[in-house]
Amino acid sequence: MKCIVNDGKDAVTMDNVDRYCYEHYQIYDSLRKLYQEVVESNGSLSWEDYLTKVLDAQFSAPWKTSVIDASTGKTLDIVASVGRAELDRVRT
Repeated sequence: MKCIVNDGKDAVTMDNVDRYCYEHYQIYDSLRKLYQEVVESNGSLSWEDYLTKVLDAQFSAPWKTSVIDASTGKTLDIVASVGRAELDRVRT
């Protein structure tokens, strides 16, 4: 199975997740951990809504600074690619 980010790399299985290569799994794992923190501090938020906010260049919140490129103000490319892939997966 190939990584769903379509980078040509083989997917690995880590923590029962088998859709990402090692590099993209690390980003996915970071997004999941940040999601848990956001839910704990801000209340209920669906995974889909969270991913949408991560990808939304107009949305700003203190928790989002860790996924933003400070020089451009946009979501880091690698984070955005995993976020889009995960959002597509959730929506299908």
